Amino acid sequence: MCKTVLVPVEYTFCDAHIARDGSEEEATTTLTLGAHTWDLCENHDVTFGRYLMDALGVPESAKGVPVEAESVPVVEPDPEPEPEPEPEPEPEPEPEPEPEPEPEAVPVVDSDPEPVRSVMIAGEVPGYDWEDSREAVRRMGYEVVGRADDSTVLLILGEGGDRNGTKLRDASERGIPVMDVREPGRFKSAVCSGELVGGDPLPEPAKIDRSGMSERERNRAVRAWARENGYAVPIKGRIPMNVRHSFELAHRDVSEGKAAAA
Repeated sequence: MCKTVLVPVEYTFCDAHIARDGSEEEATTTLTLGAHTWDLCENHDVTFGRYLMDALGVPESAKGVPVEAESVPVVEPDPEPEPEPEPEPEPEPEPEPEPEPEPEAVPVVDSDPEPVRSVMIAGEVPGYDWEDSREAVRRMGYEVVGRADDSTVLLILGEGGDRNGTKLRDASERGIPVMDVREPGRFKSAVCSGELVGGDPLPEPAKIDRSGMSERERNRAVRAWARENGYAVPIKGRIPMNVRHSFELAHRDVSEGKAAAA
């Protein structure tokens, strides 16, 4: 009859392996220095033997023959595992460049047009009523204005135009030429030819009294009244003061009578 006997086996592991990485490698040699003892595997036995020979020299045998260093196999220690290289971070994708905005269309701005030329009309144009005379000027490409400005190029002087002191002063101050149309037919000729031409002298503004008559009109009325009432007055020149005084008294009496009747 056979019996199986289990005998426990005790293993001794290399202290160098355990100290380095905790691995278990069976020890084959014991290294003793003084009171300390280390169990070493074959590889570490050779490695630490080389360290001791380098530090203490090579021991001699009993016969006095030095032990050749080459007889000791050189066992390189296990290389430490190289750390795995960290994975390189993936490059972030470059942002796509934003499309450049299309340049805005610059509106084409026409240069300022030249201002329309304008004309002043002072007085009544013979042969035309107020609106017809102004419409004829507009059809020729002018504007009709009441006061002169930078665009005014002409003053048309009609009957009674010398009473309009404002327009006469504007023409004088700005050096605006004058076209005198008091002569019948002159304005019509200018309209037919399509050209208004100045160059006539600018009269002085007429002095107007409370009755609304200019001095020239008043002198004409005094002469007519004097001839009708038997006074001798020259056709031109100064009217005698007694005639003027009689004219004023007569018209004053008439105006007072009208006021009393009212």
